[in-house]
Amino acid sequence: MSVPVFCLTGGQVVLGGRRILDEVDIRVEAGEFVAILGANGSGKTTLVRSLVGLVPLAAGHLELFGTPIGRFRDWARLGYVPQRLAVGGGVPATVGEVVASGRAGRVSRFRRYGADDRRAIAHALEDVGLADRTRDAVTTLSGGQQQRVAIARALAGEPEVLVMDEPTAGVDADSQDTLAGALGHLSNAGGSVVLVAHELGPLAGLIERAVVLSHGHVVSDGPPPQPEGHHADPAHVHGHPHAGEQPQRAGFGLA
Repeated sequence: MSVPVFCLTGGQVVLGGRRILDEVDIRVEAGEFVAILGANGSGKTTLVRSLVGLVPLAAGHLELFGTPIGRFRDWARLGYVPQRLAVGGGVPATVGEVVASGRAGRVSRFRRYGADDRRAIAHALEDVGLADRTRDAVTTLSGGQQQRVAIARALAGEPEVLVMDEPTAGVDADSQDTLAGALGHLSNAGGSVVLVAHELGPLAGLIERAVVLSHGHVVSDGPPPQPEGHHADPAHVHGHPHAGEQPQRAGFGLA
C-alpha cells in the first residue's frame, strides 16, 4: 500500500478558546483529487491550513508523506494557495517575478535559476493562460488573473500535492475554466489536489471524492454531490463571505 500524502487522525484544532475541528480523520492518497466541502464556519479553511502546518493541532496525529509533521522538512513537495492571496505583497512585481518565486523551495543560495527552473516557470504560466503577461505588473491584473498568478506560482514549484482554499471564489468564469484545465494537467501527471470549495462549477468533473464538514466534524466522505439548480451552471460565480474561518496565525511561506 502506498504512503498517503496526508494522514490525519483524531485531529483537533482550538483557536481563541473555541474548538474549530474535533476528532477529524482524513487520508489523502497520492494522485487523489479531493474537495473539502461544508457551510461557512464549518472548519474547511482551518482543516487545510492544519494539513500544511499553518495551524497547530491541539490533539491528534498528522503525517505528510508518511512523516510526522514535526519532523517533516521537504516542503517543496507541497504547493499551497490561500484564499484571496495578495500576490504582489504591496511591492511592485511583474507576473514573471511572482511566479518565479515559486521555485524558491527548489533552489539554494549556492545555485542560480537554471534551465529546469525557467522551463517550470514557463509551463506554469502557460497552464494558467498568462504566458503573454509575464512582464506586466501584477497590480494591473484583474482579481481572477491575480488568482491565476498565485496558482502559477504554486505550480512552478512542481509540487506533488497542491492545496488550495476556495480557488474559484469571486473569480470570473474564464478564470475558473482555465484553473480547471491547469488542475486537470496536474492530476493527469499523477499529482494530488486538495481544495476547499463551496460550489464545484467547472471543477466538478475532476473531483473524485468529497469530504464534508459540519461544525468541525467530518459528516461525509465519498463521491462528490451533484450540483443542482443555478449552482450547476458553470458560469455561476461564488462570492459569498466566509466568516468564522479565519485562522489566527500564519506559518512559513509555502509557494
